[in-house]
Amino acid sequence: MKQKYLRICNTSLLLVAPAVLASGILQEYLHGRPFHGIGNTFLTWLHIIVFSVMTVLVVWHVFLNWQGMNKWYRRFKTHRSPGLKSTVITFLLTIVSGMTVVPLWLHDGHIGLGEWHGKIGFVSSFCIILHIIRHRRWYFIKRRKLS
Repeated sequence: MKQKYLRICNTSLLLVAPAVLASGILQEYLHGRPFHGIGNTFLTWLHIIVFSVMTVLVVWHVFLNWQGMNKWYRRFKTHRSPGLKSTVITFLLTIVSGMTVVPLWLHDGHIGLGEWHGKIGFVSSFCIILHIIRHRRWYFIKRRKLS
């Protein structure tokens, strides 16, 4: 049963991650300007919502892979992969910087601190892409077992 949910979770993450990356690139490119008549406010809320969905999926992913959240820190600390540690740290920094930027954005509009959030987010995206590539065998093995 766990494998079924893990497959659903990982497939959902593969679908949501490009949307987060695309909306982040668009935000970085626009610097607060509208895009073909679509206001920056709408695009920013879209980015926030899609990233929130991704964050929920990542928590579910960790829960399924590490059998619950109560021992995650110990498993993270003893894990040998610097790639996984980089992915987790940059993702958490992206969340924290986003939670810092959103209230300021709501008050003042597009701000320079959002650019730092974007840079951290791109480093996190790079780490996530490497994580997906490293674990790509999982998808091929699961596909063969289901056929």
